[in-house]
Amino acid sequence: MKHIKNKRAFATGVITAIAALICVGIIMTQGAQPRFVISLIILIAWSMVSYFTAFTKKGVAEQASEYADERDRYIAQHSSHTTLLISNYLLFGGCFLGLFLYGVFKNTVFLTVAVTLCSVLIVMLIVLICANIWFEKRS
Repeated sequence: MKHIKNKRAFATGVITAIAALICVGIIMTQGAQPRFVISLIILIAWSMVSYFTAFTKKGVAEQASEYADERDRYIAQHSSHTTLLISNYLLFGGCFLGLFLYGVFKNTVFLTVAVTLCSVLIVMLIVLICANIWFEKRS
């Protein structure tokens, strides 16, 4: 059996194959409507291309990591950290702006926006903690 060279392409192939199977199930239960048949053809083609790419070509991340030195990795890490920090500030500001606008205008749309942005912040925190734990165990 060949080794997987591109993990992202393999994951895309698995996801599109599962979506194609779901599409087949829908076609079997609801009949062969053109939109489902076209979706099935596209998903099968996408899955085949993804599997071919997964076993024949290295991914961009794998190729870049081979040629990256310590300075490139530091710059990438620093820019990722700065991007996360700016995103947190923007989401936090948008959340409080939504709460302020809800307090002034009593329109539920602003409360919905504030709750959504707060939820995104919480999800980002959880993902950050999980990624940190995973990388500490692996490094």
